[in-house]
Amino acid sequence: MLEAATESPPETPTPGRLIIRIDLTPAEPPPPPAPPRFSKSALLVIVGVVAALIAWLGFSVFKSAPTPPAASIAASPASSTSSAASKPTAETTAAPSIATPPAAARTVAPPPDAPTTAVNEVLPTVSQSSLNTIRGTIRVSVRVTLDKQGSVTNATATDAGPSRYFARLAVNASKQWTFTPATAEAQRTMLVQFNFTRFGITAESNSAG
Repeated sequence: MLEAATESPPETPTPGRLIIRIDLTPAEPPPPPAPPRFSKSALLVIVGVVAALIAWLGFSVFKSAPTPPAASIAASPASSTSSAASKPTAETTAAPSIATPPAAARTVAPPPDAPTTAVNEVLPTVSQSSLNTIRGTIRVSVRVTLDKQGSVTNATATDAGPSRYFARLAVNASKQWTFTPATAEAQRTMLVQFNFTRFGITAESNSAG
């Protein structure tokens, strides 16, 4: 390292002697280099690259982390053993098979029908002048045959009384009667009795027995 020379008073030159004077000044250090300047677009690119790198690292770490299966979390060994103990085996719960009879052999008979009653009663249409000819009461009995729906399929006068005219009117009127339907009996018979007087006509039905 060079030491700075100090100025000394001029020496008187000596004849025959060469004097060389060197003025050494301290060297100044060079100025520091100016920091590089980045543009805004370059800074945005750098920030984007760093963010993408961080996101990729986080996704790779999350993907590589092992996750336990759902079945092992939901059921512990104790619960699996208790459930296995609570479930009986097929050999212990198997019941002896019992042969069931076919459907035809287990046919149940329908319940008996309720008593048959009249649903719609029709009286003969007789003029008042014809009724005025009656002395007392004219009784006409008609036997009717019914189907399952309760409709009259046949009507016959079993007791026509003294007048064929009133007997015919009674038979025609009884054919229009209807009765309660049946489920067990395919065919039924009823007895309808008409009473003719000069004051009017009445009728009633009974079982033919």
